[in-house]
Amino acid sequence: MKISEIKDAPQWLIDAKTENEDVEIIEGVVVWKSGTWVDGTWECGYWKDGIWERGHWEDGYWGNGTWIDGVWEGGIWENGRWENGLWRNGTWKAGEWIDGKWENGFWEYGWWNDGVWMDGEWMDGSWSDGFWKDGIWKD
Repeated sequence: MKISEIKDAPQWLIDAKTENEDVEIIEGVVVWKSGTWVDGTWECGYWKDGIWERGHWEDGYWGNGTWIDGVWEGGIWENGRWENGLWRNGTWKAGEWIDGKWENGFWEYGWWNDGVWMDGEWMDGSWSDGFWKDGIWKD
């Protein structure tokens, strides 16, 4: 459903700029099912699928979708495609990294293609191109 149709939606969700969104609140948790996040701050919840154009991700669980640009502060990335942006911290479980800057966090598995890795822990995956500055490589 549209954000405007949700009773008791959190203010951060109301303030966001979105397009064609399908969102629910399930047991107090924001669940983004599909649509485009154009800009704003995501505070917490579960992202099932959709397109993230830009904005600030504070915390939550990313299930799948395409991240185009923005800042990721923390949370769990389950799967999807990262195209650009700044990853500050969190856990990357799987997915495809195309470009961007990784400051810190835990990489479990996935495909890395270009970007800058500043620090963090790499467990497993495929590294295609990019710049590695520091961190722990366990692959």
